[in-house]
Amino acid sequence: MSPSKVSSLDFDKFYNIIDGEQRGSKNIHHGVNPSTGEDLWEVPIATEQDCNDAVAAAKKAFPAWRDTPIAKRKELLMKFAELFGQHTAEFTQLLCKESGKPQKIAGIEVGGVVGFIQYHCALDIPEEKFEDDEKIVYTEYTPLGVCGGIIPWNFPLILSIGKIAPALLTGNTIVVKPSPFTPYTGLKLVELAQQIFPPGVVQAVGGNNELGAQLTLHPDVAKISFTGSIATGKKVMEASAKTLKRVTLELGGNDASIILPDVDIKKVAPEVVMGAFQNSGQVCVATKRIYIHESIYQEFLQEMVNFTKSIKVGPPEDGDNLLGPVQNAMQYEKVKGFFADSKAKGYKFAVGEPEPQPTKGFFIQPTIIDNPPNDSRIVAEEPFGPIVPTQPWSDLDEVIARANDTNTGLGGCVWGKDVEKAMAVARRIEAGSVFVNSWEKPTPQAVFGGHKESGIGGEWGKTGLLAFMNARVIHCYKN
Repeated sequence: MSPSKVSSLDFDKFYNIIDGEQRGSKNIHHGVNPSTGEDLWEVPIATEQDCNDAVAAAKKAFPAWRDTPIAKRKELLMKFAELFGQHTAEFTQLLCKESGKPQKIAGIEVGGVVGFIQYHCALDIPEEKFEDDEKIVYTEYTPLGVCGGIIPWNFPLILSIGKIAPALLTGNTIVVKPSPFTPYTGLKLVELAQQIFPPGVVQAVGGNNELGAQLTLHPDVAKISFTGSIATGKKVMEASAKTLKRVTLELGGNDASIILPDVDIKKVAPEVVMGAFQNSGQVCVATKRIYIHESIYQEFLQEMVNFTKSIKVGPPEDGDNLLGPVQNAMQYEKVKGFFADSKAKGYKFAVGEPEPQPTKGFFIQPTIIDNPPNDSRIVAEEPFGPIVPTQPWSDLDEVIARANDTNTGLGGCVWGKDVEKAMAVARRIEAGSVFVNSWEKPTPQAVFGGHKESGIGGEWGKTGLLAFMNARVIHCYKN
């Protein structure tokens, strides 16, 4: 297919976007609607040449974009937010189809795109100045150049704009690679952006893991921002080391929630359930382990069970569902493995079926495992699906040690009426984001990243801007 300029949006046709133009491919694949198991629209698989062309266009566009005043870059970003806001209904429907998210939940993600852009446009690039009798020292921050953004399938829109907005604000150009499981909203987001930004400033190339590897190895890509699994993150870092690329890695987690004995049980239990099962548990920073004080364990667990039984699971078009399906067949089978292991080991299912029932989509009812052992798979590993363990605790030091006994450190929660005590516990959790009296709700106003093997660096917030920049210090000596 010959390239064509981007003008109006067609939400039934999808292209790679290279140098401001739509580009197809001889090789195509299909996303799958997780609610039905049926193929969705054709999507072009970018070739190595497509990847090279995109990087070349980004490199060519970089000097002019870097030198564009930040006020003008903000103006264009805000125009993009306004333009995107005119298409929220189409993006919501598209997100429902590719992800299976209920309409209300998909609408929240779509609405977050504008919020992300607006927040970043309220930021300024930091600078510092130091002066003594001899000299003035200016610390300035300059853009890196061409950035590559590798996007996962669980939040394809918000995690795309979470990389695009700060990259463009700080004067970089960016090539986005959507997940092959959810390519549609990301490709369409970047296609829409061509109506606002100069060619080459923001591009998208869709494909498989090989394409991601090409981006990480490309000598003209200055930074890779990757969100995904720990195993793939290690491969990204290894490949990026060959050219000493800057990397930001936001990887998996096994977040603990600690429930202190003074909580309002009826109020807090449903909130803890939401933290575990939001987006059907397909959230890197979702609650994955729940530690409840022994004095309230049975009552709290029963309230969790009551709320879990009220959760409606189904396809987006059913209206009032809280949860949709697991997004893809590969993850569906992985999650079912946790069910099979828990059943085989004889663990107690407080709520949920020991075996997910066959459906035409990848649906699993939310499930709670009552007090499995510390070394059980459901406690030690991240399911990334709607199944969660609970355990009682009695000694605060011991439960904090249990919460921290993991190679991950992405997030965590502490719940308690005594906020000062809860805050003191939160400060002992080895994680990048800890939430007190709330389930995990990352916000663009604060840097987001993990400790240990949950990642390197962080993005979002004022601090996160620096992930897209190099420090340059000018030492000016006085005459």
